[in-house]
Amino acid sequence: MGAGFVWDDVGDQRPAPVLRPRVDAVEAAFTTRIGGVSPAPYDELNVSFRVGDHDDHARANRQIAGRAVGRKGRWSVVRQVHGAEVVPAGQPGSLADADGQWTQDADRTLAVLGADCVPVLIVGDGRFGLAHAGWRGLVGGVVEAAVRAVGGRPSVFAGPAIGPCCYEVGAEVEEAFAGRFGPSVLRGDRRVDLWAATGVAAEQAGADTVAAARLCTSCHSELFFSHRRDRGRTGRQALLARLRDA
Repeated sequence: MGAGFVWDDVGDQRPAPVLRPRVDAVEAAFTTRIGGVSPAPYDELNVSFRVGDHDDHARANRQIAGRAVGRKGRWSVVRQVHGAEVVPAGQPGSLADADGQWTQDADRTLAVLGADCVPVLIVGDGRFGLAHAGWRGLVGGVVEAAVRAVGGRPSVFAGPAIGPCCYEVGAEVEEAFAGRFGPSVLRGDRRVDLWAATGVAAEQAGADTVAAARLCTSCHSELFFSHRRDRGRTGRQALLARLRDA
């Protein structure tokens, strides 16, 4: 695991481990698959309503996950489309087609979901943002857009995602990453380091610091859902965050 993160447990009847970024301005957590109520293949803490799990399970799991940021109630989310659009957070229940959102509203809990793509937290002065960064979004500029939306020189935290150990791509994707971020994000044999690409994008957009969890969702089947490993039939974990209470 990369520097800048610490493990914690939430939940009542059984622990639900979460990975926390070391940052003071927000209450934030990257969830795992452990500690929820969903049956296989969504076992256990699936927080998505769109993967085939029962809505009641996903709803109960969101309540469990929400304890990680000390806030009950609905989350502000976007309809993730693997693009580069970043929008102001809307009201819970209103979905914009976007892959990033930001807020300076202390009463708002934001979330992005994923099962291999990079969940990215951007923390600025009185404002923060989240991004869902798959390969198309990364090449398209979603991380830069989120960093600029937050403004200033924010701190960036890239959570668990599919690692270069497992992320083999076609020649066209390899070329797109090399052209966009340089050869340092390639790991040979057509493998791409999404965390490295996130770091390059964040730094070019003006981030002050970048930390990456470097925990592979595909390798760690006991901890994370992975769309590629599980061939699409799996749940979703979340990055959720809110501004810390004064």
